[in-house]
Amino acid sequence: MRAAMIALVTAFAAAAHASPADDLAHGRDSFYRKDFNRAIDTLDPLLYPREQLASPQDLIDAYTMLGAALYEVGRRAEARDQFQKVLQLEPGKTLDTLLFSSGVIRMFDDTKADIEAQRKRDETEREIQRKAEEAQKYIESLRVYETHPYYVNFVPFGAGQFQDHRIGKGILVAAGEVATGGASAGIWLYLVGKYGLESRNVPLASASTVRTLQQVEIATGLGFLGFYAYGVIDSLLHYKPRAQIQGDESLLPADLKPAKPKKTSMLDHLHLAPMLSPTSVGIGLAWEN
Repeated sequence: MRAAMIALVTAFAAAAHASPADDLAHGRDSFYRKDFNRAIDTLDPLLYPREQLASPQDLIDAYTMLGAALYEVGRRAEARDQFQKVLQLEPGKTLDTLLFSSGVIRMFDDTKADIEAQRKRDETEREIQRKAEEAQKYIESLRVYETHPYYVNFVPFGAGQFQDHRIGKGILVAAGEVATGGASAGIWLYLVGKYGLESRNVPLASASTVRTLQQVEIATGLGFLGFYAYGVIDSLLHYKPRAQIQGDESLLPADLKPAKPKKTSMLDHLHLAPMLSPTSVGIGLAWEN
């Protein structure tokens, strides 16, 4: 009885003083014997909540066997997590078909492919971001000037204001000229069409109406000239032979211009195009790569 007690105490003492390397060996033995639950119970404490193994290769082996054991007992999501840890430590690792089942190898390879695809996406996004930042810095460094022709100051419909990029004022002048000039021209065309250029055929009963229309025609014509004069004077007061403007993507060198999005659907490649022949005209369907 005493001998049995001594043996039990000795066993507990040995277990209490077992090193992480010993536990790894026990976990490996359980895994190779396909005792996956015992392998999990042995390997998990070596890795969580804190890694107990100092050797990188031991860590890789422990994560690999733990992931494979979790897969074999149906804990697939947890298995993928372990495989991700393995591939962080050794991105090019492959599994031996003699030691691991086809299902484990398939999940490991799928995880590896997913990580590689994500790495490429991250690299692409970083490259796009880098180019965008370089392009923005390049545009901000540009000193771009546009020339303002002097004659544009005398062009109606707010041309001078639009040339100075004073869009609101240009719209105001253009709208005033269109409203007054259009009304005056419309009345004139109506009277000429109905009574001729000299209005000699105006019936006496319509004389008062025609006179009123002529007065409105003159007033709106003067209004047009007023808006035009205002637009010219305002444009001359603000005129600058050239002005600095903000650069844009059209000025970027080829290596900094954003890539055009690739056509991905069939509709992106199909285009309608006119088709001409000596005897007919039609529409054809064209395919563009």
